[in-house]
Amino acid sequence: MKKILFFAFVLVASVLAFTSCKKDKNAPEDTDAVVYNAVGELRGVMFDVNNPQQKAVVTLHSKTNTIDVKFVQVSISDGETPKDIYIYGMPVSTEEGHFAHIKLVLADGSAYTNFPKSYAYAAMNAAHTTFNMHFGNDIESDTQVYLVYNATLSK
Repeated sequence: MKKILFFAFVLVASVLAFTSCKKDKNAPEDTDAVVYNAVGELRGVMFDVNNPQQKAVVTLHSKTNTIDVKFVQVSISDGETPKDIYIYGMPVSTEEGHFAHIKLVLADGSAYTNFPKSYAYAAMNAAHTTFNMHFGNDIESDTQVYLVYNATLSK
């Protein structure tokens, strides 16, 4: 009987331990985030793109008017292994020319060496059906463009 009582206490304690865990207070909660699948052409202006029909996942955060973009298996040069590339918290506008400094990162958080720091703009139409992004060099006033991504969005 003591063993059963002991195991009952252990079971209750373990249930309480797992159910009482609370979400991290520092983690931002965005219940209005909308995730879109993007399919479009990633065109290299200064770099050859091996897989121009590029898929991406675009998350729109309407409260902050920013987007997160995950390019799936992008490859810029012949000797490069395709990698998933991420952009976080990039401002988005309904018109072209809304520039922001961005960093492209890999899944492990390290910088994507082809674009250690650059400027870009992201434009999404009001109906959220198209998405355009231009990547350029580190000087906003310089119009040198590295890559252009034009995509159609779907939920």
